Amino acid sequence: MSRKIGWFDIIFGFLFLVLCFLTIYPFVYALSYSFSNGQSVMTDTVYLWPIDFTWENYRTVFANRSILSAAGISVLKTIVGTALSLIVTATAAYSVSKKNLVFKKTVLLFFILPMYISGGLLPFYILIYNLGLMNTFWVYLLPGAFSGLFMFLMKVYYEALPGEVEESARIDGAGDLRLFLKIIVPLSLPVYATVALFVGVGQWNAWFDAMLFVSNTDLHPLQLLLQNILREAEVTTFAQVAALSSPQAVRQTTVETLRMATLMVTTLPILFIYPFFQKYFIKGVVLGAVKG
Repeated sequence: MSRKIGWFDIIFGFLFLVLCFLTIYPFVYALSYSFSNGQSVMTDTVYLWPIDFTWENYRTVFANRSILSAAGISVLKTIVGTALSLIVTATAAYSVSKKNLVFKKTVLLFFILPMYISGGLLPFYILIYNLGLMNTFWVYLLPGAFSGLFMFLMKVYYEALPGEVEESARIDGAGDLRLFLKIIVPLSLPVYATVALFVGVGQWNAWFDAMLFVSNTDLHPLQLLLQNILREAEVTTFAQVAALSSPQAVRQTTVETLRMATLMVTTLPILFIYPFFQKYFIKGVVLGAVKG
């Protein structure tokens, strides 16, 4: 016997559709705007579909050499930063998950305190300066190589793994390193994928660290360049690119359409990658958050 659909179901379904629309529409609007003719949107309004569809905005964006080099920096720091963070956090979490760890409570307290107490921006800046990380690629990697939050997520996940598996491996003569690499790592792929997704998105979207610590424009990530464009600091650069392009490009591009095209360039990579991690993401969050 099927359950009847009541008024509550109808109202809930309607509110859910409204919420979905409010969530998706800004992205659809920006995407349509990026494919619209710059001169046409000045006289008409974009809603769901592009006005006078054109690729010229994206051609102009990728004609800027700063975009390509900045995108390369963003991709490199995302891949290397995520891998480094996984290695450091996973090994630390495995250590504190062991009951026989000496001074375990003290070590955990050492990891917990920085999550609630921050030294402040100025001391952090002085630390980065004294370590010689200013204007280096390492400033994107080392400060975020460890996360106490993700360490605790992995720790809970490790503690939920069957202890018999580890005992069997030790009986067969496996040491700590071999046990971790051959047994623990394959069993922990869901939580690793979850952490990798969070860290990767954070690395990809990060621009504040580059603005503070990197004055060399060759090391600026794509997100900082986007931030400069949104603050109209790069308007002149794009105007020069358009001036070097065909007369058609000059007529079809404006500052607003270029901003939307640049926004899409920075957003789409994450949207394409997320579906491949989705099943691991959900499983990792559930198993890592609840000890079973």
